[in-house]
Amino acid sequence: MNTPAAKKLLWVAAATIAATASCALLAQFVLRGTVGGEAGIVVAVAIIYMLPLAALQAVTEKTLRRWSDASRFPMDWIVYGGAKLTLALAAAGIGSLLTLLLGIVHKWSDLYLANRMVVAVSVVAACLVRLYSRTRNRLEERNRQLQATVDAEASTLRQHAQEAEHAREIQQALMPKELPRIAGCQLAAECVPSRIVGGDYYDAIRLGDSRVAIAIGDVSGKGMGAALLMSNLQAIVRAFAPAGLAPNELCARANHLIAANVAPGKYITFFYAVVDTAKMRIDYCNAGHNPPLLHHRESARGTLGENTIEMLTEGGPVLGILPAAEFAGGTAELRPQDCLVLYTDGITEAANAQDEEFGEERLKTLLRQDAGSPEQRRDEIVAAVSQFSNAIFHDDVTLLLMTLD
Repeated sequence: MNTPAAKKLLWVAAATIAATASCALLAQFVLRGTVGGEAGIVVAVAIIYMLPLAALQAVTEKTLRRWSDASRFPMDWIVYGGAKLTLALAAAGIGSLLTLLLGIVHKWSDLYLANRMVVAVSVVAACLVRLYSRTRNRLEERNRQLQATVDAEASTLRQHAQEAEHAREIQQALMPKELPRIAGCQLAAECVPSRIVGGDYYDAIRLGDSRVAIAIGDVSGKGMGAALLMSNLQAIVRAFAPAGLAPNELCARANHLIAANVAPGKYITFFYAVVDTAKMRIDYCNAGHNPPLLHHRESARGTLGENTIEMLTEGGPVLGILPAAEFAGGTAELRPQDCLVLYTDGITEAANAQDEEFGEERLKTLLRQDAGSPEQRRDEIVAAVSQFSNAIFHDDVTLLLMTLD
């Protein structure tokens, strides 16, 4: 009992009893002078019982909750309830003793019912208060966890938005800011992403006064991964095109490099061609892409009226699946007033409310109409697809048009 904790406990108990006795004397003096009869006795007894009970509760509550919280259910409630019962009995004993000493009642038996009520009410009230406190704490903790989850989700969404913005910047940087000017032909292009970031790619590279390399591709998937894979394709095209590789050789090298680095299940549909306006010839290779449409307004003899459409299909499989795949080269003759249209499946697979696709035939019908500048043809095609699908694009819409003078 000589430890600091024991001395502190004895001091607190003595101070509690002394304070209770002083308050009880004051309560008796005031009440007997103002409230007489049975009412005064009842109020005085209630105050005398409440004083030691409140003092003991205040002194022990913090320690008791720490002990209780260290135990698991139902032991925590057994510890807490048992301690509260002990405190209630002690408070009832102190209250009874003070009541008798102050002469408010004269027999111990007169306090039997009061003692039982004090013990029962104090234990039940303490347990209800603890239940309310624990429930409130759990709700507050759950709210904090939910708020933390919401904050984490918001942070993740912001991060995804930043990544999408970076991918969009990468994609925009891949597209040529200005199409090259080549003698004997005109170029126009358009790319309408269905999302913030698309998987389509087009390019036009000047190879000389009368030669231009044109390319279009569609990377599987969307987002940052598609944009990065597209950047690899652009780098390959920009590296090999000026070297004068034949289109089928360029596709073979691109396929080998992409297959060695692409993730499983990813691939690229690709079309690459070299247009020579001096020789009026196009050499191309189609790597699993939608066949470009070459619209001839003149016959082979140079007269108007034939109005035929040639599909450029020669080539090989998509890039990135078969590393050792072989690619065949194709050649087509160009004529004055011809129009070459490179496009992605976002054009032909655009669907209306009845789930009907735009299709190649509608695109061919547009090409057979009166000729105009490549910009006019581009705008007409995009407007027709947008009107057909009610401007709801489920895939990127990309066009690259070339018209011969």
